[in-house]
Amino acid sequence: MRLDGKVAIITGAAEGIGRGCAEAFAREGARVIVADLNRETGEETIHALLAAGAQAAFVQVDVAEPDSVEQLVRRTVELYGHLDVLVSNAGIGGRKFGDGPTHQCSVDAWDKIMQVNLRGTFLACKYALPELIKRGGSIITIASVLGLVGTQGLFDTHAYATSKAGIIGLTRAIAAHYARHRVRANAIAPGLIDTSMAARTKSDMDLYQQVAFWQPLGPLGQVRDVAEAAVFLASDESQFITGIVLPVDGGWTVQ
Repeated sequence: MRLDGKVAIITGAAEGIGRGCAEAFAREGARVIVADLNRETGEETIHALLAAGAQAAFVQVDVAEPDSVEQLVRRTVELYGHLDVLVSNAGIGGRKFGDGPTHQCSVDAWDKIMQVNLRGTFLACKYALPELIKRGGSIITIASVLGLVGTQGLFDTHAYATSKAGIIGLTRAIAAHYARHRVRANAIAPGLIDTSMAARTKSDMDLYQQVAFWQPLGPLGQVRDVAEAAVFLASDESQFITGIVLPVDGGWTVQ
């Protein structure tokens, strides 16, 4: 198995891409910490993993709070002895908080999105790195195609796009600095993936066709597409890869 013996923290792992990563990592032999703010869905994910024979535990975390993230890493080491992989996936969309084009984005929405998406990724990396340095390891951040391209319409959410571009910048900075410690850092930039965040796209035919143009391989990617990319970046197969942004976007960024 490609991740046999590795210990991984996956934030935002109760559902969506995070849960898909947790399931894929467990299948490949990793011991997985499902870290999420939502205890109910987090424990549902854990029950499913344990039923499938995985070694996994749930730790409730608020990624925007330093003490909570520090405790997450401490608890992981208490349970499994070390840490090999961090998948920093926890994040929120923008529109429901008031995100939009810059002149329409509320200050509160900007602050909320930055707090969870960018600050949350920073804190996860900050507290995981001292453990990763001990053995070498891998950080995988979940950015977005919106951190690489400009868009209009439904995806014209400037705070969200900025937070994801910031994650890419942070990931590259970490990759350069911590390579000397055998810690790799890479970002995945998903396009539109078939999760709850894509519900509107599936119900709006005009929007669905627009996304089909942006993503020529298909209007909706699958969670497993992102999860398998994360497995690769966590595994020894990618041991000479650091600082990249891997689009899993159905061809969006080649338009």
